[in-house]
Amino acid sequence: MLKLLKLSHLSVRYQFVILMMILASALVCFYSAFTYYNEKAEYAEEAANELKTISQVLENDYAALIMMGLPSASIELMRKWKSFPIIQHVDLKDANGKPILHFSKLADPHVDIQTDKPHQIRVVDDLFLYEDIVKFQGEKVGVVSYAISNQKYEVLLSELTQLIVLSIPVALTFAIFLSLWLQSIFVFPLQRLIATIKGITQAQTYSKSIVIDESDKSEFASLGRHFNALLERMNKTLKEVEKSKTDAQGLAYYDELTGLANRRLLTEHMEYILDISKREHRHGALLFIDLDNFKTLNDSRGHAAGDDLLKQVAESLKQVFRAADTIARLGGDEFVILSGHLEDSEEDVINQIHSLMLKLRHVLGEKFIVQGESYHLTASVGITTFPSMAVSPEILMKQADTAMYRAKEAGRDGYRFYQPDMQAVADARLQMETDLRFALTANELELFYQPQVDEFGRILGAEALLRWFKVDGTSISPADFIPVAEMTGLILPIGEWVIKEALGQLKKWKIAGVASDFRLSINISPYQFHQENFVESTKHLLNESGVSANNVTLEVTEGITIKDIQSTINKMEKLTSLGFKISMDDFGTGYSSLTYLKKLPLSELKVDQSFVRDLHIDQSDAEIAATIIAMAKNLNLDVVAEGVEEESQLTFLSQHGCLVFQGYYFYKPMPAKEFDDLLFGNVIVL
Repeated sequence: MLKLLKLSHLSVRYQFVILMMILASALVCFYSAFTYYNEKAEYAEEAANELKTISQVLENDYAALIMMGLPSASIELMRKWKSFPIIQHVDLKDANGKPILHFSKLADPHVDIQTDKPHQIRVVDDLFLYEDIVKFQGEKVGVVSYAISNQKYEVLLSELTQLIVLSIPVALTFAIFLSLWLQSIFVFPLQRLIATIKGITQAQTYSKSIVIDESDKSEFASLGRHFNALLERMNKTLKEVEKSKTDAQGLAYYDELTGLANRRLLTEHMEYILDISKREHRHGALLFIDLDNFKTLNDSRGHAAGDDLLKQVAESLKQVFRAADTIARLGGDEFVILSGHLEDSEEDVINQIHSLMLKLRHVLGEKFIVQGESYHLTASVGITTFPSMAVSPEILMKQADTAMYRAKEAGRDGYRFYQPDMQAVADARLQMETDLRFALTANELELFYQPQVDEFGRILGAEALLRWFKVDGTSISPADFIPVAEMTGLILPIGEWVIKEALGQLKKWKIAGVASDFRLSINISPYQFHQENFVESTKHLLNESGVSANNVTLEVTEGITIKDIQSTINKMEKLTSLGFKISMDDFGTGYSSLTYLKKLPLSELKVDQSFVRDLHIDQSDAEIAATIIAMAKNLNLDVVAEGVEEESQLTFLSQHGCLVFQGYYFYKPMPAKEFDDLLFGNVIVL
């Protein structure tokens, strides 16, 4: 029942009709009630004024009768009261309330007239009661009370009732027609708008719009315009969603940066090409390309520069390889090429690869402009063929990756075809990486210290050398694990550990009373040196240890000068400003030019042991060693000779001006405990 009374559950049309009928009926009733009470009040006010006038006219007669009590006065008053049609009953009393005279018209029964206050009308049954004070010479001498008929009021009430009965049907009829007219103005446009919206929604044709007269300024027109704007936005959003779906599908198969195929699309193409290759007994190749020294650019110039270069490389690869080939980017600076055109024999494939490698080297050798600077790239490429080598995408990728690493190990800027024995080397390298990660957490790494002495064997300092002893007691040569650490990036946490450990040991020696000019040399990897935060990180470790940088020499190799010489100089200057000395390790075996050597803020050159080892029997090595010593003197640099194992070597080096030596002739590298005994046990070798 309550649900039926909820207008909100009805359509707007019915709501309009019902509300208009209720409103019309309410207005009629309200108007009738207002008129009734207004007429009643006016009638009461008129009656009160008339009775007041009568009292004023007869006041002297009232006072005379009350005060003198003449019978003739009573008769005269009753005659006068009778002459007023409005009066039904009258009571005259003295000031003490004693009845003086009573009048009732037409022999009506006596009515005891009592009012609450003088000069106010009181309604009792069908009578209006009114009371007035009788005064004589300003003093109250009595009270007169009147009762008059309210039949006029009853007639008024009857007339109003008839008016309501007649008016309500008329008002309801008017309300119905008025609601129909209002519906044509408000409801019908709304229904048309709803019908249009419903049609658009059902058909999902959001490109449509509601037709609206430009001159229409109504709220419905405004609603329609807003709905058109909503439809337009919805249509735009749907198009964007469709575009996003398309883009997402593109991202699923293509590299976002370069637009080349990604690993997923490459794998699908590999499966397809391999299937054709096996079925038709035809041959193809997979090439794994890794850009040489790309990390140096990325670290020194930032990822934005690296991304720019990768996009340019992607365009260059498109120039080299055929349209049928799949060119993919796996991530970072790794690209893979899959033959799309199969050859009749493996020999044809190999010949084709040789030709493509020449083109690739030529294209990568051109200038690449990145952030206003030109770069010349080289790449290491690993190649495997199918179906002779493998028939699954996973194995092919593994083989090409292995061959690529062999190309890097061979000196970069070259290519290698996969051979079965390569996998054993790759597996060993992977195992080395796994073991090295474990070594970091299992404290298998240890620092040994090899003394640096003068010609009399007096200890001037030491070089910290990294050693790896596994839990099972076996040791791994730095020549084996350092390249793996640099290739995998493990050199960064290892290098940080070495600096921290070496500075901590130096602090212990300082506390124990080592000479104030004792110097400790620490080797720094080029990859570690070129990290953007290297200077800040080293400074933090120095402050943490509490030792002075004046007692520390950082040994770098010539490889740091290959890329971005200015950045290298800037870092070295920051380090020397902290108090560090910079030593060029293995000088003469790398790429340094005299120009670079003059620009770099070096403090020391180390003559590589490869020149020292045979200088007493090889004239060329002797001349090179002597030249390096002389060059260092002219540049005001200290010289340290490594690998001194024979007295003849020591004599030659001393005669040519070398003052600091390091090698088995004096001491082998030793653990910190043994070095403690050597430092503080007063052992001197003469």
